Amino acid sequence: MAQAKIHAKANEGRFCRSSSMADRSGRLLESLDQLELRVEALREAATAVEQEKEVLLEMIHSIQNSQDMRQISDGEREELNLTANRLMGRTLTVEVSVETIRSPQQQESLRLATRIIDEVVNLKSGDPPSPRSLVCTAFAL
Repeated sequence: MAQAKIHAKANEGRFCRSSSMADRSGRLLESLDQLELRVEALREAATAVEQEKEVLLEMIHSIQNSQDMRQISDGEREELNLTANRLMGRTLTVEVSVETIRSPQQQESLRLATRIIDEVVNLKSGDPPSPRSLVCTAFAL
């Protein structure tokens, strides 16, 4: 018994239980999972700011082109347009960007889909083309 106490005293301060690799890995994974939630919340907040910016710009533009603006005096209209332009300029200084990471195949698919949409939007004739011709046009572009 005395020998056990001496042995324990000699090893005192040296004995520390280390975590297993699985424990450490589990803690790190848990930390990364929590960070992933925060990253997603950040992206959502940034997207909300982008959308708010667009809404504000549309509202300012709407006020500038409103019927009420046409029915006031030139001096008042000029003063209100100066204020609207100032607000628009300040709004445009806010830049937020949330990008989606895409593989090369996804980027190519997006490019082709965008071309098809552009073709549809730019159609000037009254007869819409068939979906097949739009796909062929997109691949030819």
